[in-house]
Amino acid sequence: MKPFTVLVPCSTSNLGAGFDAVGIALSGPDLMVRVSPGGDGLRIARLSGEGADRLPPDSTNRVIDAAHRAAAAAGRSRQSLAAELSIHSSIPLKRGLGSSAAAALAGGLLADALLDGAIGQEAVLRTAVEMEGHPDNVVPALRGGAQVSVRDADGNVLSCPIPIGAPLRAALYIPDQELATSAARAVLPAQVTLADAVHNLGRAALLVAALSGGRLELLGEAMDDRLHQPARAGLLPWLPPLLAAARKGGAFGAALSGAGTTVCALCSAGAAREVARAMMDEAASLGVAGRSEVVDVAVPGARVV
Repeated sequence: MKPFTVLVPCSTSNLGAGFDAVGIALSGPDLMVRVSPGGDGLRIARLSGEGADRLPPDSTNRVIDAAHRAAAAAGRSRQSLAAELSIHSSIPLKRGLGSSAAAALAGGLLADALLDGAIGQEAVLRTAVEMEGHPDNVVPALRGGAQVSVRDADGNVLSCPIPIGAPLRAALYIPDQELATSAARAVLPAQVTLADAVHNLGRAALLVAALSGGRLELLGEAMDDRLHQPARAGLLPWLPPLLAAARKGGAFGAALSGAGTTVCALCSAGAAREVARAMMDEAASLGVAGRSEVVDVAVPGARVV
């Protein structure tokens, strides 16, 4: 088998009200795994990019772990996978841009390619979602575009793409500060009021309708959240002023990306750089070090080339 490369895009999830259900594949940072088949087992020859000095270079690496899990799901042993891997990621760790979802998908996809498609995309998806615990980053990173995804009572992933009805870009502010998903989830309330539940249900529905209908002026209200962002603002006190700065700078709407710490603002193409600059200026005034990027939204998903 000839060498091949697995590419997985970064992603944003939640978009405020769509907690654990709505996600979008983004351009810019991605995960690239070069695969040279042959040898004995899966071995990492090179790790580079974001977190390379902290990620394990052995079989406990998330890419290899996912490959072994995906092979097992297809009834194949880990010994059936043999290749040398060169892994490079430009997706920052613990910043809410789907780095762990990308790694889980990359492992499943490279295992499927090494086994001539014996695993299949659905099993790759299921393996990655089981590792993640929720599908909101996994589905758009695999299938591309904007997606709504849930798990049914049996754990099956159900998803539907959201067409984007008008030109849209995303301005990101990526703080240097990290936040583990486990820590971000630990502060969430176990119960919410009926009023807050109704608030988010209505706005999550409005979010999907606004994106698909091109009613981007509705995104400000549609991305307003009461389930997770208020609690996480206790860990990230600079979050409310950054969201306000994005809106003031011209964004249609803004939200914490995933569990954080990145802030994602949805904008017109013409306003995106001004919004990124507004968030950068506000972060500087608050002493929050980081960087800004402008990226495309709803890009194609993972691919093997």
